[in-house]
Amino acid sequence: MLRQFYIILFLSVCWSSGLSNTISNQADSLIIVAKELRNKNKIIEAIQCYDKALKLYLEEGDSIETAKTYNLLGVTYVRSGDKKKTVQSYYSAIAINENLKNYRDLIKNYNNLANHYDREESYSLAYKYYKFVEDLLPYVDNLKYNASLKMNLAGLFSSYGSDYYNYDSALYYNLQSLELSQQLQDKANTSSIFLNLGVLYERNNNLEAALSNYFQSVEIKSEIGDSLGLSNALFSVGNIYLEQQNYEKSIDHYNQCRRINEKINYHNLDLDILFKLVKAKMATGDASQAEEASILFQEYNTLRDSLYDKEKMQEVKNLETKYETAQKEEEIKLQEMAIREKTFQSNLFLSLSILLVILIVSAIFFFMQKQEYVKKLKNEEIASMRREQELKELNAMMHGQEEERNRIANDLHDRLGARLSSIKLLFQSDESPGIKFKVLD
Repeated sequence: MLRQFYIILFLSVCWSSGLSNTISNQADSLIIVAKELRNKNKIIEAIQCYDKALKLYLEEGDSIETAKTYNLLGVTYVRSGDKKKTVQSYYSAIAINENLKNYRDLIKNYNNLANHYDREESYSLAYKYYKFVEDLLPYVDNLKYNASLKMNLAGLFSSYGSDYYNYDSALYYNLQSLELSQQLQDKANTSSIFLNLGVLYERNNNLEAALSNYFQSVEIKSEIGDSLGLSNALFSVGNIYLEQQNYEKSIDHYNQCRRINEKINYHNLDLDILFKLVKAKMATGDASQAEEASILFQEYNTLRDSLYDKEKMQEVKNLETKYETAQKEEEIKLQEMAIREKTFQSNLFLSLSILLVILIVSAIFFFMQKQEYVKKLKNEEIASMRREQELKELNAMMHGQEEERNRIANDLHDRLGARLSSIKLLFQSDESPGIKFKVLD
């Protein structure tokens, strides 16, 4: 009977768990959509999806996924330029993962927070959180995390003009990170480190070492198809050749860089390239190169004015985005209220359903227990009646035997007494002695 009760209870729990899994699946789907939106640079829509997923994970009490979503929100807010929410999201993730002692995800949180402060030139805070990552690394056996930390520390110590700028430390951490990245066969990181080393050597006026590292970066970035990284590496090579007064090679690398930018529609670097091209062509002393330099200079001025206009347009667009964001935040609040109400109703329905199932199961269980108890009482009553019947039969039998014994005793007593009386009378009579002796015989 108990077994049946537990089976029914188990089924009811599984039913309620099924509803829970549905909510988790919805949240997981929202995360996937949010990542796709972020990759398409639809940042506001991505944040909305992350917020919805976050609420679902919070309802489920899924702390690990909640922390991961906060971290993803932080990364996305970086793209939106909302520094306050970036920091808040990272701290929310950190608080959860510290409580869970989830060191692997905590490393990511601290690393992202440190990178944010590094970009904001808050170098002391960046260093503080990089050291937190360093303290946690022994708990997680992961070379990639170690390589990433070393590269980030190298970047911090490479911050020219800051209090943390230190050529030797930057070189040390870059070389450590390079060794780990090569060990991991991480070509993307390896090519970036070669580029960073080139910048360091160039600042230290070690142009040959800088050129060697830039070329290694160019080779790997070409191999892995990193067009944007290749463009930056070629530009750096062009700068070294310009510094060495090798103008032909400098011009060649700048032109390669421009061709790549046209293919990938990346024009942020074009202004710098045009300026350098003008400088290199003018330095050749060639008349035809000087004419080309004049045309390029006009192109440079046009692009600069265009970029200035774009900046103004971007400011207007940012204001529009802020207005749209405020509107969407209001819509989100209304949606949140609707979701909370719907969630409350769903939770209430779920709780009542589970309670009803438990009550039904309990009623069935107690009914079965009562039936078993009644049956047991009836069996005991029947057994008692049987015992009473047996006792009555035994008493009747003993009473009959007693009566029979009394009857026999009475019969014996009456017959013997009669004979003795007869004999006594016979002996007292005057009949002949022969008869008396016959009686005695």
